[in-house]
Amino acid sequence: MIDCVTLWITNFFADSRYDVEASLEACQQEFDALMRQDTDLIIISNEIGMGLHAPNEAGRKFTDLHGWINQYIAARANRVIFMISGIPLIVK
Repeated sequence: MIDCVTLWITNFFADSRYDVEASLEACQQEFDALMRQDTDLIIISNEIGMGLHAPNEAGRKFTDLHGWINQYIAARANRVIFMISGIPLIVK
């Protein structure tokens, strides 16, 4: 179980000194390595792009990075469930 993607990608973002492209590439490589394992994964993430927007550039870059990695993970997942107030919405 990965809980949560938001915290996980924060490390990549900080290590790359807030370089979105480098962070996204590193996250994708790490995720691809996890997908090569013979196991079931449950991945929990947040949706931070639907609320208030960050007041600074680094926050806006992180929101973009977060959305892109969520899309990357969801595209490769067998099932995607979006939870709102405890109500599951089946995406795929």
